[in-house]
Amino acid sequence: MHTAEVKFEPKMPALSDQAVTELFNRHRNELRLHCYRMLGSSHDTDDVLQETAVRAWRSKASLLEPAHARAWMYRIATNVCLDELARRRSRSMPFDAGPPTSKVDLASARAEREAWIEPCPGAWCAGVTADPEARYQTSEGVTLAFVAALQHLTATQRATLLLRDVVGLSAEETAQALELGLEATNSALFRARKAVESKLQGKAPSELAAPTTVVTGILSRYLTAWNEMQVDAFIELLHDEVRTTMPPFPMWIAGRSDNAAFYRPMFAAQRPGSFRAVPTSANGGPALAFYRSQAPAEPLRLRAIQLLELRDQRVISIDHFLQPELGRVFGLSDQLELGGEQFSSDGQSHVQDCLVDNAKERPEQ
Repeated sequence: MHTAEVKFEPKMPALSDQAVTELFNRHRNELRLHCYRMLGSSHDTDDVLQETAVRAWRSKASLLEPAHARAWMYRIATNVCLDELARRRSRSMPFDAGPPTSKVDLASARAEREAWIEPCPGAWCAGVTADPEARYQTSEGVTLAFVAALQHLTATQRATLLLRDVVGLSAEETAQALELGLEATNSALFRARKAVESKLQGKAPSELAAPTTVVTGILSRYLTAWNEMQVDAFIELLHDEVRTTMPPFPMWIAGRSDNAAFYRPMFAAQRPGSFRAVPTSANGGPALAFYRSQAPAEPLRLRAIQLLELRDQRVISIDHFLQPELGRVFGLSDQLELGGEQFSSDGQSHVQDCLVDNAKERPEQ
């Protein structure tokens, strides 16, 4: 177990229990994002965050200088994450695990909930301001693309890049947190930056988060296409290189042609009024919560959370997380009633979520 945080003799009186609690609460939101980036799991984040608080309380005598309190907290949180990563494999996205498919059969597919990266609520970014020394702003450093790229790094490289480029710690503070020499720390950072840049295809941090005005316009048209069952309008919004994933299932679909063939029969088969989509946010960008009823008399229940990525004013990535249990993390209701206050009156009333049930019924192409 990583226990570097308890190896120093104190040069000041130990913090009181109340002081440790106040220090942890002051940095809680940013520490939560840090743990999420390290692990790629919103569910695991709460567990490691709690362990971070416990270790901080146990090792409170190791905080040598009050001015270093933030770096001290990050040191503890990082080591908790490293311990967790040592016990399991890194998560990924389906497109990093295998080739795309043109035929989707969810009925025979195996769900692997611990294999794939999970989204995090946009609310987690609230009140978190990037350090002036950081290379990534808060919204840039939490995008799904960035988190997925991080999972390709070794645990040490991942921690080094995050502490330096996202948290904004100095090279000396990072080296101390990871019990590395300064040269080894800088070498790990260089390799990590190169690997992430390659996975992001050379995108600058500022390119990861889409402009708000563009997101709003595309999302509005995207919702209307679903709500009004306008499959042609939906396909018109797709980028030529669009990609659909469906965690926790491993299959994914690449290209506009195969995606159009996947979605057309879904739109055609839907029962009006059986779906609703609630706009929300995740990983610093737009997201939708999809609700569906199985029969006319049944309530609309949460079925999935969908994240979108845009390029050239088109939807290039649809990550449809078929994990209704994520609703608890996002603070979403398990079911919705017709006419609820959560929905606007602009005609966005009949949304379809068919990535589960209707993929099973999709006719052979």
